[in-house]
Amino acid sequence: MNFPKRSIMICALFPFLLSGSAYAAEITSGYTDNGIGSIHYSGDVENGDYEKFVEVYEQLRRSGLEKFMVVLNSNGGDVGQGVRIGMFIAEKKMATVVESGMHCFSSCISIFAAGTPRTAYPRSKLGVHRAADMKLRDNSNARSVSISLNDYYRRFNVPDSVRIAMIDTPPNKIYLLTEKEIKSFNTQAPLAVVPASNLTLDEIKKKVMDAKLQALEFMDQGKFLDAVRTLEKMKSLAANDYELFSMLGKAHFMSGNRNQAIINYSSSVKINPHHADSWRALGELVADDGNIEWATQCFVKYYDNMTDKNLAFSVLEGLSYANKGQRKDLAASSARKKIRK
Repeated sequence: MNFPKRSIMICALFPFLLSGSAYAAEITSGYTDNGIGSIHYSGDVENGDYEKFVEVYEQLRRSGLEKFMVVLNSNGGDVGQGVRIGMFIAEKKMATVVESGMHCFSSCISIFAAGTPRTAYPRSKLGVHRAADMKLRDNSNARSVSISLNDYYRRFNVPDSVRIAMIDTPPNKIYLLTEKEIKSFNTQAPLAVVPASNLTLDEIKKKVMDAKLQALEFMDQGKFLDAVRTLEKMKSLAANDYELFSMLGKAHFMSGNRNQAIINYSSSVKINPHHADSWRALGELVADDGNIEWATQCFVKYYDNMTDKNLAFSVLEGLSYANKGQRKDLAASSARKKIRK
């Protein structure tokens, strides 16, 4: 079988594509509007990512979800971790997705290839190259890994042209798949157009408000995952509703999903930088994660945006008292010092 020459499609990798920790993967979870568990994998594939990935999956599975998808945006990285994650995805029959504007290069392709189905949207980028050893050398050992990886690709019916491009392309370059190759790689065609809402502005406001009230009722009943699902469905209709994202932050936190809580509280204060309650909640979360500087900034923002400054200062004092010698105490104490200045 003959394939077209690829030199026109080869471009040099940016240096960070072959490095690691500065672009370490962030693995977070969420829910789609139709109740599918969504795992977002963004960043470089590194040692230990398989265990993190399984942990996020198990967290979603324990919530009662049965179907899962993995959304990828990665430069690649550790070959072994990519293959292990891919095999896990295949075992659990999870879908894989590369959304428009996102990319999946190098060992990320091992993850994408294992999806059932797998879908790369228009304006996404997929790219492959040979493996390199730990010192980024293109030697016989690295080439033997590439040959094994070729067998792995074959197992998941990766198109012949993509497998050959992987073998042919040196580790310090990347072969970008053509639009035709991406289509042949997909096992499910992406939707061409996302249906727009035909609701009026007043109908959207009512729908969002009803969802908020329903979510509050769920939270009062301790049904935090139901609250999450209810609010997640509204995000596409209320992308600028800081209160919705703040509620989602609380619901995710109460359901045990700290990463999503941080993401949603961060979205809330990005939409409305004057929402004091979201600043305080975000500060407590990132303080517990050990990011004292960020938490201190959040607590100062909380104080700055509170009308009752005495109450705000008392709340920070209470945090220190209740968490003496712990991370929240360190951040709250640091914030109070900055405020006094």
